[in-house]
Amino acid sequence: MTIHVHTKLLRIAATVLLSVIAAGCSSSSDQPQVASLPTTTIAIAPTVTRHSTSVSTSTSTSTGSRPRERLDESPAQDEALYAPWNECLDTHGAGKADRPTQSAETAAQAACAYLKPLPPWQLDPANPKALGFVQHIVACLHQHGVRYAQVKLGDGWGYELGGPQNDQTSINKGLQLGPTCDQQAQREDPSASTSP
Repeated sequence: MTIHVHTKLLRIAATVLLSVIAAGCSSSSDQPQVASLPTTTIAIAPTVTRHSTSVSTSTSTSTGSRPRERLDESPAQDEALYAPWNECLDTHGAGKADRPTQSAETAAQAACAYLKPLPPWQLDPANPKALGFVQHIVACLHQHGVRYAQVKLGDGWGYELGGPQNDQTSINKGLQLGPTCDQQAQREDPSASTSP
């Protein structure tokens, strides 16, 4: 039997799992940690992420439109999409190797904003059907026994797994079922994928 896995959601699952582990190991507060799927970053933590989970074939310039992520792109395409934004952050002293102050990070983010990819259209808050798309995914997760899954808005629409108890069963099952529910949502609401 051959199993095909949606690579974007597999990368998301790995990112979520690593973030959950890191949050659990590094948290000093008594507040429970909740895993969430990045939306443009379908980002898990409240920090700014510089790497997303999908890509667009478009490019951008300081006067052109921002590039847009897609749900179905490869890690190599993702890397290529985010390279100009990461290079700009490096140039402004807020790259991966830097330890910028909050004000320096904010200034770099503002200077490079035109290069930061937009979320996939299906998850973009500018898409009036994006919320419905994510609600389809969450409903599917619930139908398949994921107890703690809820809609969340970050850089784009997405969903969180685990609830306030950081329920590992919901997280693991949600990560496993995410690709299936994503595909089901695309079949049930193809109009959410149509950009203006």
